[in-house]
Amino acid sequence: MADNRKYPQQDVKILYGKAAARCAFSKCRKVLVLEDAFSGKAKQIGKIAHIVAHSPSGPRADQSYPQDKLDRYVNWVLLCPTCHDIVDTQPEKYSTEVLLKIKQEHESWVEEQLDEEMSNVSFAELEVAAKALSSGNFCGSTDFHVIPPELKITKNKLTQLSRSYILMGLSRSSEVERFLVSMAQLDSEFPERLKNRFKEEYLELCKVSSGDELFMDMLAFANSGVSDFKQQAARLAIVSHLFHLCEIFKK
Repeated sequence: MADNRKYPQQDVKILYGKAAARCAFSKCRKVLVLEDAFSGKAKQIGKIAHIVAHSPSGPRADQSYPQDKLDRYVNWVLLCPTCHDIVDTQPEKYSTEVLLKIKQEHESWVEEQLDEEMSNVSFAELEVAAKALSSGNFCGSTDFHVIPPELKITKNKLTQLSRSYILMGLSRSSEVERFLVSMAQLDSEFPERLKNRFKEEYLELCKVSSGDELFMDMLAFANSGVSDFKQQAARLAIVSHLFHLCEIFKK
Protein backbone atom coordinates (compact mmCIF):
# COMPACT_ATOMS: atom_id res chain seq x y z
CA MET A 1 0.00 0.00 0.00
CA ALA A 2 1.33 3.41 -0.94
CA ASP A 3 2.39 5.64 1.95
CA ASN A 4 0.28 8.78 1.66
CA ARG A 5 1.92 10.70 4.49
CA LYS A 6 2.34 14.39 3.88
CA TYR A 7 4.90 16.74 5.37
CA PRO A 8 3.72 20.34 4.77
CA GLN A 9 6.83 22.52 4.75
CA GLN A 10 5.21 25.18 6.93
CA ASP A 11 4.66 22.61 9.68
CA VAL A 12 8.11 21.05 9.25
CA LYS A 13 9.79 24.46 9.65
CA ILE A 14 7.76 25.23 12.78
CA LEU A 15 8.61 21.82 14.24
CA TYR A 16 12.34 22.24 13.63
CA GLY A 17 12.26 25.87 14.81
CA LYS A 18 10.40 25.18 18.05
CA ALA A 19 12.66 22.19 18.77
CA ALA A 20 15.84 24.14 17.91
CA ALA A 21 16.51 21.26 15.51
CA ARG A 22 17.28 18.93 18.42
CA CYS A 23 15.92 15.54 19.46
CA ALA A 24 13.09 16.09 21.95
CA PHE A 25 14.26 13.34 24.32
CA SER A 26 15.74 15.15 27.34
CA LYS A 27 18.55 12.60 27.70
CA CYS A 28 19.46 12.91 24.01
CA ARG A 29 18.86 16.40 22.54
CA LYS A 30 21.15 15.58 19.65
CA VAL A 31 21.51 18.35 17.06
CA LEU A 32 19.68 17.14 13.95
CA VAL A 33 21.06 19.49 11.30
CA LEU A 34 24.54 18.73 10.01
CA GLU A 35 26.64 20.86 7.70
CA ASP A 36 28.57 19.21 4.88
CA ALA A 37 32.24 20.06 5.42
CA PHE A 38 32.86 20.35 1.69
CA SER A 39 29.72 21.94 0.23
CA GLY A 40 28.68 23.86 3.35
CA LYS A 41 25.10 22.73 2.78
CA ALA A 42 22.99 21.78 5.78
CA LYS A 43 21.24 18.42 5.92
CA GLN A 44 18.43 17.43 8.25
CA ILE A 45 19.00 14.05 9.91
CA GLY A 46 16.02 14.13 12.26
CA LYS A 47 12.94 11.96 12.06
CA ILE A 48 9.42 13.22 12.47
CA ALA A 49 7.44 10.88 14.72
CA HIS A 50 3.66 10.86 14.55
CA ILE A 51 2.23 11.14 18.07
CA VAL A 52 -1.01 9.56 16.89
CA ALA A 53 -0.13 6.99 14.24
CA HIS A 54 -0.68 7.93 10.63
CA SER A 55 -2.07 4.51 9.78
CA PRO A 56 -4.88 2.66 11.62
CA SER A 57 -2.48 -0.19 12.46
CA GLY A 58 0.45 1.99 13.53
CA PRO A 59 1.71 2.66 17.08
CA ARG A 60 -0.65 4.91 19.09
CA ALA A 61 -3.36 4.66 16.43
CA ASP A 62 -6.59 6.47 17.22
CA GLN A 63 -9.29 6.44 14.57
CA SER A 64 -11.19 9.20 16.39
CA TYR A 65 -8.28 11.62 15.89
CA PRO A 66 -9.04 14.28 13.22
CA GLN A 67 -7.63 13.07 9.92
CA ASP A 68 -6.69 16.58 8.83
CA LYS A 69 -4.34 16.92 11.82
CA LEU A 70 -2.44 13.67 11.37
CA ASP A 71 0.21 15.20 9.14
CA ARG A 72 0.57 18.52 10.93
CA TYR A 73 2.87 20.09 13.52
CA VAL A 74 0.41 19.43 16.35
CA ASN A 75 0.74 15.67 15.83
CA TRP A 76 4.50 15.50 15.37
CA VAL A 77 7.50 15.33 17.65
CA LEU A 78 11.06 15.73 16.36
CA LEU A 79 13.42 12.90 17.29
CA CYS A 80 16.78 11.47 16.27
CA PRO A 81 16.61 8.18 14.33
CA THR A 82 17.44 6.09 17.42
CA CYS A 83 14.84 7.72 19.68
CA HIS A 84 12.29 7.53 16.86
CA ASP A 85 12.72 3.77 16.66
CA ILE A 86 12.51 3.50 20.46
CA VAL A 87 9.12 5.23 20.70
CA ASP A 88 7.63 3.23 17.85
CA THR A 89 8.80 -0.12 19.21
CA GLN A 90 7.51 0.67 22.73
CA PRO A 91 4.12 2.34 22.14
CA GLU A 92 2.79 1.24 25.53
CA LYS A 93 5.62 3.07 27.30
CA TYR A 94 5.59 6.03 24.92
CA SER A 95 1.87 6.69 24.71
CA THR A 96 0.24 9.70 23.09
CA GLU A 97 0.18 11.52 26.43
CA VAL A 98 3.85 10.77 27.12
CA LEU A 99 4.97 11.99 23.69
CA LEU A 100 2.93 15.18 23.99
CA LYS A 101 4.56 15.80 27.37
CA ILE A 102 8.05 15.14 25.95
CA LYS A 103 7.38 17.56 23.08
CA GLN A 104 5.97 20.29 25.33
CA GLU A 105 8.81 20.01 27.85
CA HIS A 106 11.43 20.11 25.11
CA GLU A 107 9.98 23.20 23.43
CA SER A 108 9.74 24.92 26.83
CA TRP A 109 13.38 23.99 27.50
CA VAL A 110 14.42 25.52 24.16
CA GLU A 111 12.64 28.79 24.96
CA GLU A 112 14.22 28.84 28.42
CA GLN A 113 17.70 28.37 26.95
CA LEU A 114 17.17 31.18 24.45
CA ASP A 115 15.64 33.47 27.07
CA GLU A 116 18.49 32.79 29.50
CA GLU A 117 21.18 33.34 26.88
CA MET A 118 19.45 36.44 25.50
CA SER A 119 20.36 38.33 28.66
CA ASN A 120 24.01 37.30 28.16
CA VAL A 121 24.25 38.54 24.56
CA SER A 122 27.09 41.04 24.33
CA PHE A 123 29.07 42.81 21.62
CA ALA A 124 31.21 39.66 21.30
CA GLU A 125 28.26 37.45 20.28
CA LEU A 126 26.73 40.16 18.11
CA GLU A 127 30.03 40.68 16.30
CA VAL A 128 30.35 36.98 15.44
CA ALA A 129 26.72 36.77 14.30
CA ALA A 130 26.58 40.06 12.41
CA LYS A 131 29.84 39.53 10.55
CA ALA A 132 28.79 36.05 9.50
CA LEU A 133 25.46 37.36 8.27
CA SER A 134 26.63 40.52 6.54
CA SER A 135 28.60 38.80 3.79
CA GLY A 136 27.28 39.56 0.34
CA ASN A 137 27.24 42.42 -2.09
CA PHE A 138 26.58 45.86 -0.83
CA CYS A 139 23.60 47.54 -2.43
CA GLY A 140 22.14 50.99 -2.17
CA SER A 141 20.75 52.31 1.03
CA THR A 142 17.04 52.50 1.61
CA ASP A 143 15.14 54.16 4.36
CA PHE A 144 14.60 52.91 7.87
CA HIS A 145 11.04 52.95 9.10
CA VAL A 146 9.99 52.29 12.63
CA ILE A 147 6.48 51.07 13.31
CA PRO A 148 5.20 49.45 16.50
CA PRO A 149 6.14 45.74 16.62
CA GLU A 150 2.57 44.67 17.43
CA LEU A 151 1.25 46.48 14.34
CA LYS A 152 3.86 44.87 12.14
CA ILE A 153 3.15 41.45 13.65
CA THR A 154 -0.53 41.88 12.78
CA LYS A 155 0.17 43.17 9.27
CA ASN A 156 2.36 40.17 8.53
CA LYS A 157 -0.18 37.69 9.91
CA LEU A 158 2.24 36.35 12.49
CA THR A 159 0.80 34.32 15.35
CA GLN A 160 1.83 33.95 18.97
CA LEU A 161 4.46 31.48 17.78
CA SER A 162 6.53 34.19 16.03
CA ARG A 163 5.44 36.94 18.42
CA SER A 164 7.09 35.27 21.42
CA TYR A 165 10.40 35.01 19.53
CA ILE A 166 10.22 38.61 18.28
CA LEU A 167 9.49 40.04 21.72
CA MET A 168 12.28 37.94 23.23
CA GLY A 169 14.72 39.25 20.61
CA LEU A 170 13.57 42.86 20.99
CA SER A 171 14.59 42.75 24.64
CA ARG A 172 18.18 43.18 23.34
CA SER A 173 17.32 45.63 20.58
CA SER A 174 19.12 48.52 22.30
CA GLU A 175 22.27 46.38 22.54
CA VAL A 176 22.06 45.60 18.82
CA GLU A 177 21.57 49.30 18.07
CA ARG A 178 24.65 50.27 20.09
CA PHE A 179 26.63 47.53 18.39
CA LEU A 180 25.66 48.73 14.91
CA VAL A 181 26.54 52.34 15.80
CA SER A 182 29.89 51.12 17.09
CA MET A 183 30.53 49.09 13.93
CA ALA A 184 29.55 52.03 11.73
CA GLN A 185 32.37 54.05 13.27
CA LEU A 186 34.82 51.43 12.03
CA ASP A 187 33.05 50.57 8.77
CA SER A 188 30.37 53.04 7.72
CA GLU A 189 28.76 50.56 5.29
CA PHE A 190 28.52 47.64 7.72
CA PRO A 191 24.95 48.30 8.99
CA GLU A 192 23.71 48.65 5.40
CA ARG A 193 25.45 45.45 4.32
CA LEU A 194 23.87 43.58 7.19
CA LYS A 195 20.42 44.98 6.45
CA ASN A 196 20.69 44.37 2.74
CA ARG A 197 21.83 40.78 3.25
CA PHE A 198 18.66 40.14 5.23
CA LYS A 199 16.55 42.01 2.73
CA GLU A 200 17.90 39.95 -0.17
CA GLU A 201 17.09 36.74 1.67
CA TYR A 202 13.66 38.01 2.68
CA LEU A 203 12.74 38.95 -0.90
CA GLU A 204 13.63 35.43 -2.06
CA LEU A 205 11.88 33.63 0.79
CA CYS A 206 8.68 35.68 0.63
CA LYS A 207 8.10 34.31 -2.88
CA VAL A 208 7.42 30.88 -1.41
CA SER A 209 6.36 31.43 2.20
CA SER A 210 4.53 33.85 4.44
CA GLY A 211 3.45 34.38 8.05
CA ASP A 212 5.03 32.14 10.67
CA GLU A 213 6.65 29.98 8.00
CA LEU A 214 8.46 33.03 6.61
CA PHE A 215 9.61 34.13 10.06
CA MET A 216 10.94 30.63 10.76
CA ASP A 217 12.70 30.71 7.39
CA MET A 218 14.39 34.01 8.31
CA LEU A 219 15.39 32.62 11.69
CA ALA A 220 16.82 29.48 10.06
CA PHE A 221 18.76 31.69 7.64
CA ALA A 222 20.14 33.69 10.56
CA ASN A 223 21.10 30.60 12.54
CA SER A 224 22.63 28.88 9.51
CA GLY A 225 23.07 25.61 11.35
CA VAL A 226 24.45 27.22 14.53
CA SER A 227 23.45 25.08 17.54
CA ASP A 228 24.96 27.16 20.38
CA PHE A 229 22.12 28.85 22.23
CA LYS A 230 24.05 32.05 22.99
CA GLN A 231 24.78 32.49 19.27
CA GLN A 232 21.17 31.66 18.43
CA ALA A 233 20.07 34.30 20.92
CA ALA A 234 22.39 36.87 19.32
CA ARG A 235 21.01 36.08 15.87
CA LEU A 236 17.41 36.23 17.11
CA ALA A 237 18.19 39.67 18.59
CA ILE A 238 19.48 40.85 15.18
CA VAL A 239 16.50 39.41 13.28
CA SER A 240 14.06 41.01 15.73
CA HIS A 241 15.87 44.36 15.58
CA LEU A 242 15.80 44.35 11.78
CA PHE A 243 12.19 43.23 11.82
CA HIS A 244 11.41 46.32 13.85
CA LEU A 245 13.56 48.78 11.92
CA CYS A 246 14.25 47.45 8.48
CA GLU A 247 12.47 46.41 5.33
CA ILE A 248 12.11 42.74 6.03
CA PHE A 249 8.41 41.90 6.34
CA LYS A 250 5.60 44.22 5.38
CA LYS A 251 5.50 47.69 6.91
